[in-house]
Amino acid sequence: MKTLYENTILLVDDTPENIEILVELLDGFDLKVAINGKEALETAWEDTAPDLILLDIMMPEMDGYEACRHLRADERTKDVPVIFLTAKTQKEDVYKAFEAGGQDYLTKPFDARELTERVKTQLELKSQREALRDMNHILEEKVRERTAQLAKANEELKVLDKAKNDFLMMISHELRTPLNGIVGATYFLDDSLSADNELAEFVDMLKTSVDRLEKFSTTALLITQLNTNHQISKSEIDLVALVKEVIAEMTDKINSKNLELQTAFPQEVCIVHGQKELLEMAVRNIIDNAVKYSEADHCICVNVEKTGNKITAVFRDKGKGFSKEALDHLFSSFGLGEKHYDQNLGLSLKAVKSIMDAHHGTISVENKADGGAGVRLELPAAAN
Repeated sequence: MKTLYENTILLVDDTPENIEILVELLDGFDLKVAINGKEALETAWEDTAPDLILLDIMMPEMDGYEACRHLRADERTKDVPVIFLTAKTQKEDVYKAFEAGGQDYLTKPFDARELTERVKTQLELKSQREALRDMNHILEEKVRERTAQLAKANEELKVLDKAKNDFLMMISHELRTPLNGIVGATYFLDDSLSADNELAEFVDMLKTSVDRLEKFSTTALLITQLNTNHQISKSEIDLVALVKEVIAEMTDKINSKNLELQTAFPQEVCIVHGQKELLEMAVRNIIDNAVKYSEADHCICVNVEKTGNKITAVFRDKGKGFSKEALDHLFSSFGLGEKHYDQNLGLSLKAVKSIMDAHHGTISVENKADGGAGVRLELPAAAN
């Protein structure tokens, strides 16, 4: 057999006829064969690990599920993609395959074109992950070199360097989860045009990951820009009118949980100097979090008041409140305490903190004695 591709594929099946079919369909790849789970592990762990494993599920002594769990537990094969091969079609079997660590699931009898496309897709994804990992190593090395150079510069460059490092660390920390979601769900798009409604949950998983990635990228970039350059264009803004605009924009989201909105606004105009888009983002993030972590049919309170030369906006919800760890570390770059919020909330309030700093304002959070959390924004009033 002439090898056309550099990739090595391990074929695991206890039925000789199935092995023969796979060998014929995958002509051109460097193929290795195992006829049971134990032999599959021995073959995968000898010399260089294969680039892909086609793994039968129903085998004596050690089935494919157990074999895959052993592969995932070993450093040599933990990242090798596994495509399960089986005659089983029940949804529970599919779930069990992915829980065991598989990347794809193909039912017998095989469609030649589908099999080769699934194989090529997984090999391409593996190549992209390896390229991303290598690129990350290079980037980290470049960052370390640049950090050493900036350490000798003046104080302003030191601040810029720290902001860049924080930004890169946040990217490394936050992108893994959504990117893994995107990679794990991508191959299901090939089947999305079929009538199988069970695929809808995988498409939704992909959309959720994309949305999270987009939100994170936008927010993280904003934080970095504000931390490195506090100079923003400002104009006179009526804070009460701005809060009302954001509330109107979020009415559907508030109503979706049947939340009661209680507001209290002063009669006098509350003017601040600021950038409208940034202040809108700050208010929107806080209300969005209040809605997200409020129980259905509860209430959210929004109050604005002017005291002397200060204008204050207070937001309250009736959720579980912040943990002590969250209250201590909420505005740090990795302010992720126990679970009033998910990983995005820590970043969104970090963004609000950066916006307030750029406007010479403050943000504070607290747990209320009667339950729920409160967020308080304070801005200097514009001079008359």
